[in-house]
Amino acid sequence: MYFLSKKEIPLHDILPKGYVDIHSHLLPGIDDGVQTVYQSAYIIEQFKNLGLTKIITTPHIMNEVWPNTSKTIQEKHNEMQKALVTLEIDVNLKASAEYMLDDLFFKRIQNEDIIPLHKNYILVEMSTFNPPINLNELLFEIKLKGYSPILAHPERYSYYQDSINKYKELKESGFLFQLNLLSISGYYGELVKKTAYKMLNEDLFDFVGSDVHNYQQFETLEKGFLPKYIAKISKLMENNMIVFS
Repeated sequence: MYFLSKKEIPLHDILPKGYVDIHSHLLPGIDDGVQTVYQSAYIIEQFKNLGLTKIITTPHIMNEVWPNTSKTIQEKHNEMQKALVTLEIDVNLKASAEYMLDDLFFKRIQNEDIIPLHKNYILVEMSTFNPPINLNELLFEIKLKGYSPILAHPERYSYYQDSINKYKELKESGFLFQLNLLSISGYYGELVKKTAYKMLNEDLFDFVGSDVHNYQQFETLEKGFLPKYIAKISKLMENNMIVFS
């Protein structure tokens, strides 16, 4: 009855203790996420206060924009770990990446220069405007190397939003789907929010992530979620904890 008495349910009311966030941009100064150690530490501490025990940071790797390497990511991760120890913020911080499905990714996966989220799971993304022309080739290479691709925020890709069947076909091809919490909080606008809820209705998502880049986005998450979808969102959070803990 508590949930039914409120129009929207804030994040802190549904986030399970021990939740694992699998998508964030909290390594400072290497993409469009946080730019300083202090910004990162502050957001991580706020997540910890919500009950998170593990955060997987996923800086962008994108040809000619953020061509991060495994080395640069690991160096920033080590820097943040030291800062968290100094600040006595006890969170398990793990480094991974969000790979744009482009030519750079194709080279990296051929050379097996990949930082997985966990075991054989990797987080990938597409342009929000056009899918890669060699998508099938990229997916074949991913599977050939033994990885399971998790597609970040599919609800944001404009070329799929007009038909739920396009999403179903994409899943059948071998992708897992990760919902952005920011999408259902309305951060990207009503169309993305509506698409996300449609996909939730069809049970198309496998996991969930914050995709937090800055504190303003963190605050947006607290605006809340529609009560009728809380059970489905909670199930995705449980999936995160089962697979990535």
